[in-house]
Amino acid sequence: MPVPTDQQEITLQTLPQDPLAEPGAANGDPAPGVLPIPLTLEAPLALSKTAPQLLGLPLQLLNQLLARLAGLRLQTLAELLPALRLVAILAAAGFVVKLTGATLDALNDIPMLGRLLELVGLISALNFLGRNALKSQKRAELLARIQKLRKDLLG
Repeated sequence: MPVPTDQQEITLQTLPQDPLAEPGAANGDPAPGVLPIPLTLEAPLALSKTAPQLLGLPLQLLNQLLARLAGLRLQTLAELLPALRLVAILAAAGFVVKLTGATLDALNDIPMLGRLLELVGLISALNFLGRNALKSQKRAELLARIQKLRKDLLG
């Protein structure tokens, strides 16, 4: 059995008009109608080595964080509290996301309420754009506020 490589070639042959005729007998070609098709054994683009793995990013981050926590040698309660606080915050954030998703799913099941909320959201977004993004002075003020918040949060 041959060892698979990164790229193999599959050949497809077209059927001749006369199924009993020998392939290539008419014009001397070894195999007429052979179409080489390259076959790649690599993963799809989202999971390949060159593309960023966006699908598993939160799980990878969580695994790295837990591995880092497992590597710590915590001796006292004062050293243990920041790690426990971080785990509690992560658990609370997961619970809030799950609860929010369940609530929105339940609201979406009520007839007409989901569509009404979508309409309210669309009107609110258009109102925000009309007030802040269409006028250059307001747009500059909004960008300045965003830069100030970014500077305050990120340092």
